[in-house]
Amino acid sequence: MLTAEAKGRALDFNRVIGGRPFRGLIHLSLGDDDQVYAICRDAYNTSGVYKFYIGPNIEDESEQEDVLSFGPDDPAPTSKGGFTDSWPACSAYYNKEVFVTDELRNTIRVFDTEGNTLRELGLSNQNSLDEITVSSIHGSSSSNPPSNDLGKFNRPSGIVVDNEGNLLISDTQNHRIQKISRDGTYISSFGSQGTADGEFNAPWGICLDEEGDIFVADHLNNRVQKFDTSGKHIMTLGEKGTKPELLDHPSDVTVDPEGDIYVTSWASNKVNIYNSEGTYLLELFGSAQELSKWQRQYVNASPDVQKARRRVSSLEPEKFFALPTSVQFDKEKSRLLVVDSQRWRIQIFEKLSNYTEPQFNI
Repeated sequence: MLTAEAKGRALDFNRVIGGRPFRGLIHLSLGDDDQVYAICRDAYNTSGVYKFYIGPNIEDESEQEDVLSFGPDDPAPTSKGGFTDSWPACSAYYNKEVFVTDELRNTIRVFDTEGNTLRELGLSNQNSLDEITVSSIHGSSSSNPPSNDLGKFNRPSGIVVDNEGNLLISDTQNHRIQKISRDGTYISSFGSQGTADGEFNAPWGICLDEEGDIFVADHLNNRVQKFDTSGKHIMTLGEKGTKPELLDHPSDVTVDPEGDIYVTSWASNKVNIYNSEGTYLLELFGSAQELSKWQRQYVNASPDVQKARRRVSSLEPEKFFALPTSVQFDKEKSRLLVVDSQRWRIQIFEKLSNYTEPQFNI
């Protein structure tokens, strides 16, 4: 289904971007003038942040540019930000700076649009990959963590810049949201581990709506929670299940200017859409009927891949999402971008205004 329509909304599939140049693609954020910053991480190849452009027309996208490398052979650190012990998770763009959460270093790394490292925010409260400090445990279990734990992170993931230019970060293994300034100064935090309203279990994606209210993909609680700018709980939507309106390990969330909420339901391979009150509207499963430009180039250059594609009984599964991890709404062009992580690509849908069903009785 190329056009999904429900209750006055219509999302029309536009195109797919990606392929092997985006090996390990997990997250994207939007910059200025059609810039996109994509995080790719791959256990066997260089991981990092890639910059490219998505223009208004079909196949109007630039080749990706490696602006921040997390390669295994980097000498750590370099002016291009290379570290041997990094695992990038999510990114946010603000005023010519790109902020990247690093799950392995437990920090937020900041670089300019050319990939030059500017600074690193936050200190690890984890001794090693296998041992968590007492400070980290306290941060996970108490809504009032010790003062020496504030401004530190344990597996940070989702990140967004608020209306005042401060950073809101999903402090995932501390099960809370932290706000810090762009120079790393701690401001505030909310949340603790649990299942009640205002509590989290491994929060991941985070975004803001037009009023500055905060939406958090509460990953292991299988829901999205909404908070005001002070961290007061407003609304919860979703729970685990197989019914259309339910979620299974949501990974990211975004909100459009009309207040519609888009959630990547990671384990159920779909995007759920709700209105501003949290009422379920519809779901997207993916509509990539054709290969992207870069996918076609790869297939055409490899006879073995062409043979492999001819051997399968159906290419139908290719059009669907496979573990979508990130979602962003481009307000300037009224389009939804979904990271289809297991297929290393981005599916793009246009939100149509004044959509009407076609008439065939002529």
